[in-house]
Amino acid sequence: MNKNLLFALPLWASILFVSCQQGTMKKTPGGMPYQIFTDAKKPQVKMGGFLKLAITQSINDSVVFTNQGKIPNYIPVLNQTAPYDLSEVWSQLRLGDSVIATQMIDTFMKRSPGSIPPPFKKGDRIITRVKVLAIFENDSLRKIDSEKEFEAFKKKEIEEVAAFVKKNNATTTQSKNGVFVQTLAPGAGNLIDSGKYVSVKYTGSTFDGKVFDSNVDTSFQHPEPLSFTVGAGQMIPGFDEGIRYLRPGGKGILYIPSMQGYGPMGSGAIKGYAHLKFEIEVLSVADKAPAGSENPMPQN
Repeated sequence: MNKNLLFALPLWASILFVSCQQGTMKKTPGGMPYQIFTDAKKPQVKMGGFLKLAITQSINDSVVFTNQGKIPNYIPVLNQTAPYDLSEVWSQLRLGDSVIATQMIDTFMKRSPGSIPPPFKKGDRIITRVKVLAIFENDSLRKIDSEKEFEAFKKKEIEEVAAFVKKNNATTTQSKNGVFVQTLAPGAGNLIDSGKYVSVKYTGSTFDGKVFDSNVDTSFQHPEPLSFTVGAGQMIPGFDEGIRYLRPGGKGILYIPSMQGYGPMGSGAIKGYAHLKFEIEVLSVADKAPAGSENPMPQN
């Protein structure tokens, strides 16, 4: 269960028509076709400032990332740019601008043969749509806004998970960061604490019921127990936090908001912003990890 494509965010057919002035198709110095829909009366970003962006990115006609209604991207406007990249456009943008840019995978393949990872293939187009939501003069102002956005989104996600738990008639305990823990079997002894070395059986699924990993289901071909040190950063935050509500021999279900899981980028079969559900059985708890033990589930 291990947890960047260019940029990406909202699905908005109408967003390109809200500006006062129509844009014209151009190419950046690096050859990337782009179009800006702008209002020359609005303030323009200054070098060293930050753009607050909603972005949607598609491969051909399929959306692969969007942050519409979620957490915006904050992009610094710097003198350094990369060819055939959206960084060539940032310094032109004004408050409220919309941008659409197209990048051909064939161009990337010609410039860097063998460096194109899945799911891209020859002939694909990356289409990126950007909306400028706000402009900040410095990082301090950017940070204040970012923290507000994160806290608001965190609250929204916890409400979504709480609604899912209620719909499924689960009796749970809520952790500090919004992980909901349902106890199925109490186990014995003390609650698991930070620093303890635990071994568990688990099955992970998304809220739509799709199982993405398990050491119980043999089709995933790794039946060995999952072992890790609690609080050592070896797990996604929600798993690490939720396990502390269980005891040796106990069984439970963790309901984890996406930002306590794999966040905007997702991981493998887990899509970005997906809430997660883990069914867990605690097999053993030791005071410390044995010599030579490894990080079993990195969070990045």
